[in-house]
Amino acid sequence: MALTALVGLSQFADLGVAMALQQKLSEAWARGDQAGLRRTYASGQRLLLGLGLGWLVVLAPAAWWLGRHALTAPQGAGELLSPLSWLIVAIAVAAGIPLSAGPRLAAAIQLGWIHAGWTAVANLGTLLAVWALARTGNTGTVTIISLLCASQVIPGWITAFSLSRRLRWQGHARAETASVWQLWHAGRKFAAPNLAGALLTAAAPAAVARFGGYAASAAFTALQRLFGTAQQAHAMVLAPLWPAWAEAAGHGEAAWVRHSLRLALGFTAMVCIALGVAAAAWPGIIHLWLGAGAPVPPATYAWLMAVWISATMFGQTLSYFLLSLGRLERITLHVAAAHVLTLAGVGLLGFFIGGTGVVTALAAGAALGTLPLFVSESATAWRELPRKNSTDDTSVVMS
Repeated sequence: MALTALVGLSQFADLGVAMALQQKLSEAWARGDQAGLRRTYASGQRLLLGLGLGWLVVLAPAAWWLGRHALTAPQGAGELLSPLSWLIVAIAVAAGIPLSAGPRLAAAIQLGWIHAGWTAVANLGTLLAVWALARTGNTGTVTIISLLCASQVIPGWITAFSLSRRLRWQGHARAETASVWQLWHAGRKFAAPNLAGALLTAAAPAAVARFGGYAASAAFTALQRLFGTAQQAHAMVLAPLWPAWAEAAGHGEAAWVRHSLRLALGFTAMVCIALGVAAAAWPGIIHLWLGAGAPVPPATYAWLMAVWISATMFGQTLSYFLLSLGRLERITLHVAAAHVLTLAGVGLLGFFIGGTGVVTALAAGAALGTLPLFVSESATAWRELPRKNSTDDTSVVMS
């Protein structure tokens, strides 16, 4: 799990280009510019493909020669130290960058449920495949890693294919060099927090495995799987608000933006309360899920994970709000610095305290580092929303 978590780097290694692409796609969709939508998508694909190939040139040699020294494998699991295992992960990271264009298009035109559905199918298929392999005794690490990596990158390709058919795109669209450079310059302002967030995301499970041992790593994985499901559902529900807020703010509908933001924060709070309930009932969930003999981690472990995921979800909600108003770039360097400090805390507390120290650093970094930055800038944006004498909070219908 620590190894395949590195595939998540593909969500951040685009240097902010995917976020800029989604913003441009949202604007074209709001204008009803179908030709512009396709040109922008083609330009984004070209740029992301170039970035993916560039990362592959860098990551493949590093994975082959250095990856085996990054983690310690238990006795009898030497395949984890195999260069092939690390090379598969490097290929998945590089492939995930251009394949992120499909999910970004889905979010921009408010069809994110398509990608979510294919992701769920891929996860279910992977679980069934791993179960079948385990039943037959074929549990080679390279095979399992290949399956897990494929489940993370294939849904993006299927989403892109599904959307092209839904939008009735035929033939090959030509990328525009000017659009490519616009996306590159628009995305650069998000590069620093993206890279810092990527390092933090990838380092968390590896740090727990190294400093906490296998029991702590298993507990972290189980908690992250359980709480991560709620986090993914939260992101899927709120993703369409990003383009809606941008359109409403552009029309001066400040009342609707404020009203929908309140609802979004209320929904986030409800999900966080559910996480608290899950943390309180964690021993029972473990026994029901993993069996009566499964070891139960300390309650503080579950509560710290709940704090970390909750703070991350509130930050995600506010980041959508700021991004829709073009204000997120004002705090990107501060967010990147907060991620770096959290990463340093992960190493420091992990070394002295173990797995619990790693989770403590993650929770503290999210709740006391990045979240206050989002709250402060969002409060300013709330006060400075453009005013327009138009409709009330409930009568605005977004197209």
